[in-house]
Amino acid sequence: MEAAAQVMLARHRANDALAVEPNLSEKEARRIERLTTDAARIRQWLTANPDERQGAKGKVIKSNRTDNQSAKVATSKGVIQGYTGVAAVDDRHQIIVEAQAHGTGSEQALLMPMVEAVSPLCTSDTLITADAGYHSEANLNGLLRQYLPRGTCMKSLT
Repeated sequence: MEAAAQVMLARHRANDALAVEPNLSEKEARRIERLTTDAARIRQWLTANPDERQGAKGKVIKSNRTDNQSAKVATSKGVIQGYTGVAAVDDRHQIIVEAQAHGTGSEQALLMPMVEAVSPLCTSDTLITADAGYHSEANLNGLLRQYLPRGTCMKSLT
């Protein structure tokens, strides 16, 4: 054990005698080159994507250089950069009749685009259901405008 300890001490003393960062200037030059390259890529991306994406409430949606159409989405595993997927289903025949992916973290603004997409398939006995994530005054007004005859109940909403 003593011999092994002496070998370790000798190795540590030899390492302690070395310069702290022998290639510090080389390392700094590589870092400056990498930062310059990254800055050029960001400037190029900003030139190609000059407009900020606006969310349903007018707030700016944060962009991602590799996929500008995606958005921050809350999941059970935390917040990820991705898409919100929605689907419309014919429950009688148990098939998906419409599916869409949107670069937004909120489902609220997705109800009316989905309803409009499936409207050619709707009949007088069609029942539209959606979970609480889609509930908003704008969606309720949109459904009333789409499915009630003009003039019926619209005066109380506008």
